[in-house]
Amino acid sequence: MSEVEELMAQIVKKLPMTKEYNQYKDVLNRVKAKPDLYHRIGEFRRKSMEIRMSGNGNTIQAMNELQKEFQDLQNNALSADFFVAEHQYCRMIQELENQFLEGAQIETDFLEK
Repeated sequence: MSEVEELMAQIVKKLPMTKEYNQYKDVLNRVKAKPDLYHRIGEFRRKSMEIRMSGNGNTIQAMNELQKEFQDLQNNALSADFFVAEHQYCRMIQELENQFLEGAQIETDFLEK
């Protein structure tokens, strides 16, 4: 295994030790204990991802409609806790990715207009 692969393995091994991961897993387990809520959250997440990946011009309107359709999740403390914990964990992963890409110094000038 190369040195870079070893370092990556160390990072992956340490993720479960982070506050963000543990909060996410704790709330996820509490949500999974309520199968109807778990299913409803999964529906919301799936539809939300479909909207974001569709690339059509009315993303904001579609997201607003989705929020209305799943208003019950916004009023549920456990689902709200889940979305916050998931967001915080994903932000941590995103920050790791950003640091990695900045450190890799890959030429990206072609992306600028």
